[in-house]
Amino acid sequence: MVKRIVLTGGPGTGKTTVIDTVKLVYEPQGYRVIVIDETATYFILKGIKPFGENAIDLVDFQELVMRMQLAKEEIFDRAAEMMGEDAKVLIIYDRGAVDNCAYISQEQFEEVMARLNHVKSFADLLNQYDAVIDLVGRKDFYTTENNAARSEDVDSALELGANTLKSWLGHSKIKIVLPKDTMDEKLNEVLNIINEVLSEKQVKRQDKYSVDLSETDLDGIIRKSRAVLIEQTYLQSDERTERRIRKVVINNSISYYSSVYRIMEDGSRVIVSEKSVDEKVYNQLMEYRDESYETIRKIRYCFSENGTYFALDTFENMDDVGILEVNVSEHEVVKVPDYVTVMENVSKNPNYFNKNIAKKVKGKELKKQV
Repeated sequence: MVKRIVLTGGPGTGKTTVIDTVKLVYEPQGYRVIVIDETATYFILKGIKPFGENAIDLVDFQELVMRMQLAKEEIFDRAAEMMGEDAKVLIIYDRGAVDNCAYISQEQFEEVMARLNHVKSFADLLNQYDAVIDLVGRKDFYTTENNAARSEDVDSALELGANTLKSWLGHSKIKIVLPKDTMDEKLNEVLNIINEVLSEKQVKRQDKYSVDLSETDLDGIIRKSRAVLIEQTYLQSDERTERRIRKVVINNSISYYSSVYRIMEDGSRVIVSEKSVDEKVYNQLMEYRDESYETIRKIRYCFSENGTYFALDTFENMDDVGILEVNVSEHEVVKVPDYVTVMENVSKNPNYFNKNIAKKVKGKELKKQV
């Protein structure tokens, strides 16, 4: 078992302390904890930097960072394989490949990827990790004393933190850790998140809400979100299995995925497998589509507000109705932003399950019902 977790956030948010604690906690439990150190800091400490005296071009610097980051990830993935199938391996990344987006524009990031011959699509870069833990900083805890490569003032550090979170929007498992009064509180929350990933249990619940798009500030959401275009097709399967394929477009790059779920007695789903496939395999699987279902075409707007991560799905065949998804702790009260007009909680309403929306004509019926 190999689990890959990115620890990210602005400068001075406690990543180093968290990483040290993770090793102390999980190594005695039999986990082999591999830490991939921050690549940009390595270059800066070696005298290669995009600021100050003898600075190199920012895009050139990010190219170097990306080349080394991807090389390190490949090498340590190989090392994890060498440890054997029975080994429990936890890889912690002190920032991942997508963190580079916080420091350059989308056009500059695409230039970097072009220089690397687009080794991976943006969606593949984003989703190659099992979870992303974003540590949010605050002014009174910021310091430059524990990192010689750190040069930002406190306001710049907080801005970088916000940009870093935006870089990861679209990942399916972002966990946001807000500032705490003590480091112990922050550590406990991070460890709980890691426990969830390692146990593959959903510690948090997922709530779904129907949204009145005509009364929602969709333009405002679009400005602060990352848009993910999704085409979701259901394949032939038995009544206890759900097979689907997805075409995902994010940041002008296309990726393809195949997923299999087991349907439980209560109607809930448990994921059996999910993997990236190439376009050829995707097209081959499309030949096995279940003709009783339409292909779902939707735009998912991923955004955060006050430490909560939201995903708003807008569907091709539902002009006025969207579905807002949010993962929260079991007893946590969801605070939906006031610019989103919620109609009702539809978490247990089967009419709003994607597969039911995909039933031919079903989407049109749903619009009339709501």
